[in-house]
Amino acid sequence: MESRGNEVIPRYPKWSKPTNPAHFSSILSQDSVLPMPNLPTELILEILLKLPVKSLLQFRSISKSWLSLISNPEFVKARLSLSASNKNYTHHGVIVKVSTKSVFVVKDCSLRSLLYHPVMEAFDLDYPGKSPNHYLWFVGVVNGLICFSIRLFDGLYDLFLWNPSIRKYKKLPNFRLDVSRCYYLDGHVNFKFGFAYDELQDDYKVVVIFPIYTRGHLSRVEVKIYSFKRDSWRCIDDF
Repeated sequence: MESRGNEVIPRYPKWSKPTNPAHFSSILSQDSVLPMPNLPTELILEILLKLPVKSLLQFRSISKSWLSLISNPEFVKARLSLSASNKNYTHHGVIVKVSTKSVFVVKDCSLRSLLYHPVMEAFDLDYPGKSPNHYLWFVGVVNGLICFSIRLFDGLYDLFLWNPSIRKYKKLPNFRLDVSRCYYLDGHVNFKFGFAYDELQDDYKVVVIFPIYTRGHLSRVEVKIYSFKRDSWRCIDDF
């Protein structure tokens, strides 16, 4: 949803394929210092899957097996699936971008508060790269991971991957888009960013498509794809 400079994006989109939580029981059972030894590992796992992210981050220090479990990509997928199916929207939220005179403000809002409460709860988020007069543009969101770009003073763009739930981010390597090469004769810029999850490769990818104009005429189209797994860019030839 957009409205005159303000932008709202979902923080927890639906996960496409649920994962069987019983798959992780063996990880917990290998730990000899687990608390609550009388509880079945499946029950412990079920409890962990329903906890908010903040609590999970604290519980990583309990034992090596819990750290291994909570950091496991399959556990993350299972939790996303469970969260997406929660009709009470207990841990769901939205990210709101608000334009001010000097800087873009990003707020974290409870979806439950937005839907059911007369007053919406919203908290400011310090996003990476925040600076006065830098234009913030949300590219997309997948499984709680946000991709956004920032337009700098010199007309260049930086790209970031950001997980607001755990307050961590990654600036994409070796990428700064010089839009001066993309200008039409009338001064309009024509380029596109995209962000998606490649389920076959289990990889998050960012796509940049921008046409190159020479003397007002389209000479070629450049396409670059960033792989989160490889942490690198590659060019698509003959596009």
